[in-house]
Amino acid sequence: MKLKKSEGGAVFRKIAMGSWKTAADPSVYGMLEIDMTNALAYLDKLNANSAHKIGVTELVGRATALVLKKRPEMNGLIKWGRIYLRESVSLFYQVNVPGSADDPVGKSNLLGLTIDNAETKSLLQISQELKEKAATIKSGRENAMTKSVRTLSFVPWQLMRSVLNLTSFLNYDMNFPMQMFGMPKDPFGSVMITNVGSMGIDAAWAPLVPYTKVPLLLTVGMVKDRPWVIDGKLTVRPVIRIGCTFDHRFMDGSHAAAMGKLFEKYFEQPELME
Repeated sequence: MKLKKSEGGAVFRKIAMGSWKTAADPSVYGMLEIDMTNALAYLDKLNANSAHKIGVTELVGRATALVLKKRPEMNGLIKWGRIYLRESVSLFYQVNVPGSADDPVGKSNLLGLTIDNAETKSLLQISQELKEKAATIKSGRENAMTKSVRTLSFVPWQLMRSVLNLTSFLNYDMNFPMQMFGMPKDPFGSVMITNVGSMGIDAAWAPLVPYTKVPLLLTVGMVKDRPWVIDGKLTVRPVIRIGCTFDHRFMDGSHAAAMGKLFEKYFEQPELME
């Protein structure tokens, strides 16, 4: 078999190569299916007389923040071989950025933003902050995340894993002020959320990224009509599939089950998220 070395190009691909040495990790994958009937009606009501439109992604973020507030043992990170719990909930949203042939940051196509203290913010506040920060990233204006990615674009492929791990060690384990190097403090938050439904994807799972220290990742699929059983009768309901990947060192099946039940409650009774 003949192989040709890829020239790569996008810094995101280089970062991905530096993120995982092998496919082996402590990740556990699950899928949560949720009837969105009540949640969609709730969003329609909120958006009916508002210029600012709130979407499903923000609803998932708000529900996640409330779940982690109620179950603080699932809101933390691992460093020095021990579990440390966070005092607040930060949501990291991944954002797709249009590619550019001239800009290594633009060619990455995948950046992110963090919403801090999400458990204290309303659904509208989360939505407004998400849209404002995403617009800043997509416009090409510099922020802490784009500066970091631009810096990493100059790192050779062979050194990327070492640089990422060293940066994570200094940032999280040593609490070193990485801001002096253009890198934000705690940039990845408590949980990563990515909307694959916006790309027309039904359902997906995403891998955990070791150097981020994030033990939980959610992928939000598209809402789609599916067969659904209610009181023993078959019907059709709008259903969303949320893929869940978590670090088995930090969480186990009981945590995932508790999280799933709370999620379902918030989507069945979305007014509880107010």
